[in-house]
Amino acid sequence: MSVPELITPGALIAIYAKPGHPRVPALVDELQQWLRARGYRPRLDAPASPPPALAIALGGDGTVLHVARQLAAAPTPVLAVHLGSFGFLNETRVEDLYPSLERILAGQGRIQRRARLHVRLERQGTTAGEFEALNEAVVSKSGLARLLWLDLEVNGSALSRYRADGVLVATPTGSTGYNLSAGGSIVHPDVDALLITPICPNALSERPLLVPASAAITVTLAAGEPAFLTVDGQHGAPLAAGDRVVCTQSVHPFFCVSVEPRLRFSPYARPARADTPR
Repeated sequence: MSVPELITPGALIAIYAKPGHPRVPALVDELQQWLRARGYRPRLDAPASPPPALAIALGGDGTVLHVARQLAAAPTPVLAVHLGSFGFLNETRVEDLYPSLERILAGQGRIQRRARLHVRLERQGTTAGEFEALNEAVVSKSGLARLLWLDLEVNGSALSRYRADGVLVATPTGSTGYNLSAGGSIVHPDVDALLITPICPNALSERPLLVPASAAITVTLAAGEPAFLTVDGQHGAPLAAGDRVVCTQSVHPFFCVSVEPRLRFSPYARPARADTPR
């Protein structure tokens, strides 16, 4: 956790908003006017170069993932604002947008570094594609409901052969996404680790794994039906037998900024019932 520098007037502030949300048009207009009145240069969907001094994401988790992809390697801190729906990545309520901005622009926020995945698709000994993921990379079936054969290696050592619908590799940030739905553990974003979670494996012995963030994780489509690589639910590539997906921790982290970071598990806390033992 670190404290950002003062963001002086004249700085470029990028705004990214969820398309089609009923609150977005009026909110974006209001936000741009608010920033201009204080001497800043707001820009919708700004590119990563030159890097904006601050990015504001208005929407849900999908909007934050879009921003992470747009900013790529830029070290821009992102203020994630959720618009009334559940969002584990969105720490700021829309009602708190302007008070939070006042403090962040004055250098009074807190920046959290979140690890990303670097995903490399290897085909016949060559690199067929490279991706960055904030949440996860998923290898899964793409057609008929037939199980895949997937070989798992960690740091070059064979670890398992899954007969499953697929397997995913997630960051701690992504542990609350598809990983959670697939039965994986919730991991605090400050934990330096990567998660490997089989999706509907046809064996009771195949359980989710937690490995060091320094590990190189390789998933090979051994045989059988065609499959698909999906990265953060937003982009990817078809896979054929023999293709290898290599996941390592990216050298380009993602930076979140907020005023009062909440306990990371608080979205999953359930209020205690009156008749529940304490």
